[in-house]
Amino acid sequence: MAAEVPDDLDDAAASLLPSPAPVALRVLRAGQLKAGETVLVHAAAGTIGHIATQLAKLEGAGTVIATAGSAAKLDFARAHGADVAVDYTRDGWADEVRAAAPGGVDVVLDSVGGAMLRQSIDLLAPFGRVVAYGVASGEFGDVPVMDLVRLRTVTAFSLLAWRAAAPEPAAAEVAELTGHFAAARLRASVHTRLPLDEAVAAYRILDSRAQLGRVLLIL
Repeated sequence: MAAEVPDDLDDAAASLLPSPAPVALRVLRAGQLKAGETVLVHAAAGTIGHIATQLAKLEGAGTVIATAGSAAKLDFARAHGADVAVDYTRDGWADEVRAAAPGGVDVVLDSVGGAMLRQSIDLLAPFGRVVAYGVASGEFGDVPVMDLVRLRTVTAFSLLAWRAAAPEPAAAEVAELTGHFAAARLRASVHTRLPLDEAVAAYRILDSRAQLGRVLLIL
């Protein structure tokens, strides 16, 4: 999980290299994103989400739709490259996504699971793909087979499994991401930096789901 950090890379970007940024890149590629396609990024104001939103554009997405749970988070997602930002806590949020992508969404990145995953499947275009890489909702739920018969695909991703199965490509992607950060094609946003002895405060921020980007503990 170690990553070589160039001398001029800031601590926020460096903290993303071992895990969050590689997850963001690999879930897009697991979704087989093609140039011009529409991508829906759930939890777009989080650590992985705000990097995935930027990477979707770098990987050639035509339209990036972000979901988040507050006005501040929606503004944050737009500032990091989302073309459309939707509040998933509102009734009818899925209809807003349909309005932004009338033909359906091509790729969905879902770290929430449960009801969000099932709704995401319904938003897919023919041959659309959902990549599930987390269950932040705590609700595993089921995916009925009949939800997939309209030429839809759901796949899951684990960074540990990817590195075990393909260590050299996985390492190459970390180097690729390092280059993006070094060239300012990617930017890591920090919600706050706290000393290590204030770890409890950091966890409270995470529990409140109020953070915009990264929460860093500094030795």
